[in-house]
Amino acid sequence: MPESVLPYSRGSLGQDAAKITRHSEPVAASFSDHLAIPVSSFPVFLSNSSRPPLQPLDENTVELLNGNHSAGPPPNPQVVTLTKRKRVPILTGVLPTILVVVFSAGLAIFLLVWLRVHQPQGLSDYEPGYLAAIQRGTFVVDEGYTEDGEIVQASLSALTFSSVASHLIDLTSSFLMTLVAYRTASQWLETSRRPMEEVQDQNPTPVQYGLLLGLLGMSNIMSVYNALRYTVRSKTRRSKLPSIFTEPLIIASVVLFLNQALGASDLWLHTTARSAVMTVAVEGGVQDPSASKLGVAFNESICDPSVNGVISQPCLQYTHGWALGRYEWIMPNSWLVINNSTSAPVRVVTLADQKHTAAMVPNGVHALDSRTTMAYAFRAPTLAIRSNCNIITQACFHDDYYNEVTDCTPAGAPYLPLKWDFSHETPPACNFTICFPSKIFGVFDGKTGVFRHGGPQIFPSNVVLPSGPVTIGLQLQVGIPGVERTSNPSKWAVDNGSHLYGICQVEYLYGMLSYDPLGNAYQLLSETYVPPNLTATLLGPLISQYGTDRLISDLTGLVTGDSSIDPTLVINANLARIALGMLGGAVQLVAPAQASLVRQGVFGLYPVAPVVCVSGILYLYALFAMYIFFSSVSSKSYVVSMTAPPKKENRMEENHLPRGSSNEAKEETALVLGQLWLTDPLPLVAAVFSGKDGKDPKRSIEDDSLDM
Repeated sequence: MPESVLPYSRGSLGQDAAKITRHSEPVAASFSDHLAIPVSSFPVFLSNSSRPPLQPLDENTVELLNGNHSAGPPPNPQVVTLTKRKRVPILTGVLPTILVVVFSAGLAIFLLVWLRVHQPQGLSDYEPGYLAAIQRGTFVVDEGYTEDGEIVQASLSALTFSSVASHLIDLTSSFLMTLVAYRTASQWLETSRRPMEEVQDQNPTPVQYGLLLGLLGMSNIMSVYNALRYTVRSKTRRSKLPSIFTEPLIIASVVLFLNQALGASDLWLHTTARSAVMTVAVEGGVQDPSASKLGVAFNESICDPSVNGVISQPCLQYTHGWALGRYEWIMPNSWLVINNSTSAPVRVVTLADQKHTAAMVPNGVHALDSRTTMAYAFRAPTLAIRSNCNIITQACFHDDYYNEVTDCTPAGAPYLPLKWDFSHETPPACNFTICFPSKIFGVFDGKTGVFRHGGPQIFPSNVVLPSGPVTIGLQLQVGIPGVERTSNPSKWAVDNGSHLYGICQVEYLYGMLSYDPLGNAYQLLSETYVPPNLTATLLGPLISQYGTDRLISDLTGLVTGDSSIDPTLVINANLARIALGMLGGAVQLVAPAQASLVRQGVFGLYPVAPVVCVSGILYLYALFAMYIFFSSVSSKSYVVSMTAPPKKENRMEENHLPRGSSNEAKEETALVLGQLWLTDPLPLVAAVFSGKDGKDPKRSIEDDSLDM
């Protein structure tokens, strides 16, 4: 037996309003004193037919509409029945929920899986996996590349997925608010069924109902803005805010915030993601690293540096010069290295970012200059030399008349200027070049040994080399006497004879040289000093004056040219390069510690932070949608049923029944109708402006607002 039966009429909403005949349980006014939806439009939301005069829109005693309108002929009476309570069908919110979850969590999972699956294998200094990407701070992804002439760029497909997710979530926000409307309608129905005294100020006022239409129906920034603007009004200018109003406002604000945060994260990802050319190992490129001779070491087969520990008789040091006895082929090969000849087995590179250290590498090492070539990336042993010089010309004592240096004791170098030892030979007519020859010489225990014209530096037998940097003295004529110098003469600080005086600390080093062929970049790692015994041998070419003229030639070009280069840096770089190059004939190639054959690859680089933000917001959105769905489908609602009207004898009148009308009974759940009233203004328009189709009141409970 039905619980409540009432006469139903469609037309005026005032005096013609239906009255409730209560049976098994009372049915309270739907909106109490706040808002009453007309019976002719939504039969579950009922109100007393006698209403006070129309008041301001935000007064608690005012109904939504003043029902003094009628349209068309008086309708035939029909009966509306509130049948047993029924849970809303779960399919009502399944489709919107599936869309929101698929578009949010599904795209988040797809984005993360895409980034993981497309991580390359064999990438230099990079391991695949989420943890490695987090530690590195970047996802490196091989997505292919596009080529436009000389411009090559990674596809960056993940940016497309992020943009799609951002746009789809913006579209599905209306679906999510549709689910919220079911929840709000359920709460509204519950408060409408309770006695009027218990629901005081729990239903929305007309203004609040209008704002709810904007929040649940459109859910854009302006609807949220207007609702917030209404909320912050003083209590004298608005009614009390019921939970039916505040909950949708909070949810709409959260949804809007998540949408905007996702858009900002997507923009962040777009502005930080980039393409990069990186090296990737060629599969099966290096079968046996020991077979690839990429390291350099002193050739101990021609000289065992562990035999002598004194400088007086170093290995390869002979009467007429270094390596001018048994191994006369050493220096010709060394000159090939100094001159950067392609026929030399090794070459010298200068590491500008490591104090202009000179290091030796095999001549076959080359950079990656195209995507079709391959090269070696390696870590291999090497010999290196670093020089740290100070120019002391201005600190020495000058002859006032000739403006020439006569004593460098004030600068801590009493052995400068260095004079030729004439003890064994009669010198020719003394001029500046002969009396003060250009020399690069070693200083050990404050001693310089003995120099002979055209011969090597000779030390007493008891002088032992220290472990670490070796002190080197410089006395160089770096220009033509009397010729004006335009390149920072104050910094070069030469005297009137164009002589430059300096003290250098020269380091002979073992180290591991790391090479990146993509950037043609070298880095010296794990450097240590060579043993003193080997230092004596490696120092031989320098103190035998093999590189003196070459160093002077390089410096003279800079002195007489118009350059602003710091002379100290120039001396450091050139002295180290020449000193190491003169050892090029006495080295051999050895196996590297690590080597791989690599090629160029174009990869996409995605910072971890914006990726996590995008995927995290998508997951939150999906969880939020599932919470709203399950809280909505758990609601129960009455079923609204309308019986068929009496049969018409006049068939012409039946032919004019509106679309969707029939003589059969119509039935719909109140929750579905409540959701329509909260998301679409058309039911309200249909209640006021019923038009000529008002003869069929069953259209009031259609599940599509376009059919009402």
